[in-house]
Amino acid sequence: MSAPRAIIQMLTTGSRIVYRAFGDAYKQAMANSAAAQTAAGNMKATADGDRMTRASGITVEESTKILNIEDANSKEELSSKFGHLFDANDPKKGGSIYLQSKVIRARERIEMHWAQEKLKAEQEFAEKEKEKTEAPSDGSDKQQ
Repeated sequence: MSAPRAIIQMLTTGSRIVYRAFGDAYKQAMANSAAAQTAAGNMKATADGDRMTRASGITVEESTKILNIEDANSKEELSSKFGHLFDANDPKKGGSIYLQSKVIRARERIEMHWAQEKLKAEQEFAEKEKEKTEAPSDGSDKQQ
């Protein structure tokens, strides 16, 4: 076999390998994209459109699991578990900054949940008060 022919054959074989590799990489990228879209759809369904979950990237349920608490509305339990886990994962004491940040994010998400629940309660109270003030005016109009 001559040298030019060997070079052409190596280039042809090499280009086939590279072409197949790019084709396989493209197929894998498309599969990953489809999986990411499915996961995003599942998170949306799980979060039920919860804006706070999308913003923080963590649900209240995940936060309660991270902090090992039963009730997300128990401020005393949250405070004690947070303090213990925060100190246990202190990098100065040989802990993990990653785990410590997860504990912080879990606490923040539960605090967001409390603020969200308080806002809902205030809005419901305001609507009830508005209905109460509008109800007597309906009865007085009919007396004329």
